Amino acid sequence: MQKFIFPLCLLGMIAGCSQGGNTDTRVIQFPADVPLAETVNGTPVPQALLETLARGHNLHLDKPDQREQALKLAMDLVLMAQAAQRENFFADPQFQADVEAVRLKGVADATIGAFEKQTPIGEDVLKAQYDTEIGQAGKFEYDFGQLLFADEGDALKAEDDILAGKPFPQVFDAWRSKAKQAKAFSRVRANQLPPALAKTLADMKNGETAKVPVKTEFGWHVVHLDIANPFTPPPFEQVKPGVRRSMQLKIGQQRLEKLREQAKVEYPPGMASMVAKPITTTPTAEEKPAVGK
Repeated sequence: MQKFIFPLCLLGMIAGCSQGGNTDTRVIQFPADVPLAETVNGTPVPQALLETLARGHNLHLDKPDQREQALKLAMDLVLMAQAAQRENFFADPQFQADVEAVRLKGVADATIGAFEKQTPIGEDVLKAQYDTEIGQAGKFEYDFGQLLFADEGDALKAEDDILAGKPFPQVFDAWRSKAKQAKAFSRVRANQLPPALAKTLADMKNGETAKVPVKTEFGWHVVHLDIANPFTPPPFEQVKPGVRRSMQLKIGQQRLEKLREQAKVEYPPGMASMVAKPITTTPTAEEKPAVGK
């Protein structure tokens, strides 16, 4: 069976319009007077919808072969939505739930994008953020190896081997099976590390092993610095789009956090006890330092 892969917002826009109780039974809900890209079995496909679909698949509509590919993708979307209507799939509550989940995801993503556009970011703000990030990155990128232990006792025993004169590679091999993590890292900057570990590496010399374990939120690190490479930051113009995007994402996240704080959440009788903890805005795993995971 062929697997269709489409942007979530498009699936929701097209498939989510025919749910039970919805008086608008059109396959695509768009104003009637917008420019069209094609018509499929009587269903008009707006040009704006085609452009969104093309962006989602990195297709360029000014290139005939890629435009044809985008038109076929749009046609497939419409055909599947029409089939859902004919088969009355929306009578199934689970089908409705599946479609609504996709629609809500698309609305949420588009709303985050709209929040970002409401707060223009000037060149001076971007440059200030760039300077801040460069300052936090430090002057070096570190190549180092580490043994990460959940238990301080094991970390101290591994350090005892170091103090006894055993080279780090030998200690690394001897203790890697007992370590929570045994790994070599390359070109890691200070702002990518837990602060205590970054400070330790900054105070070390090339080829040196720390004399005591370093405690971080991840555990106890036995760390060996191979080399500190001078870090040359990329030019502002090169990374400006990425800086802008990261700031826009932060703006959207801040708006979402404010909405969470203002939200009134209620649970059906008997369900509140099943909620393990209240909704919070603690950092996700992706936001935490990579070292030590």
